[in-house]
Amino acid sequence: MARFRAEIAPSSRPSLLIDPQPGLPIAEVNAPYEAVCGLDRKALIGQPLFLLFPDNPDDPIADGVSHLYASLKKAAESGRPHAMEVQRYDVRDGDGRFVERYWRPLNTPLTDGFGRVVFLLHQVDEVTDEVLGGKGAG
Repeated sequence: MARFRAEIAPSSRPSLLIDPQPGLPIAEVNAPYEAVCGLDRKALIGQPLFLLFPDNPDDPIADGVSHLYASLKKAAESGRPHAMEVQRYDVRDGDGRFVERYWRPLNTPLTDGFGRVVFLLHQVDEVTDEVLGGKGAG
């Protein structure tokens, strides 16, 4: 874990380490990820990914959870990074309301010395302004 923590901590790209066990608990997070999601490390570590980041219940066609899950699964099974198309994935603001956001995610399996997937590295670039033509969201 220390090796992976040391690799993502200095990155300016929002990065999240996910344990591939059932529930996909969050194992580590860097400061840029804390900033884009509005939660601090203590609130994230150990929590199931989709419990903290569910689909927006007010959007009947929200598909962020299913698309992200499929990408993580593909990366884990193939052993190769999986770059997702730009994805709408709304996040909660400080008041708990969902705000429209767009992301360009990359999911990469991280392996131990035996080639077993021990973590999934989820990295995102927020592209909301790009998608909404500079109007921003929220």
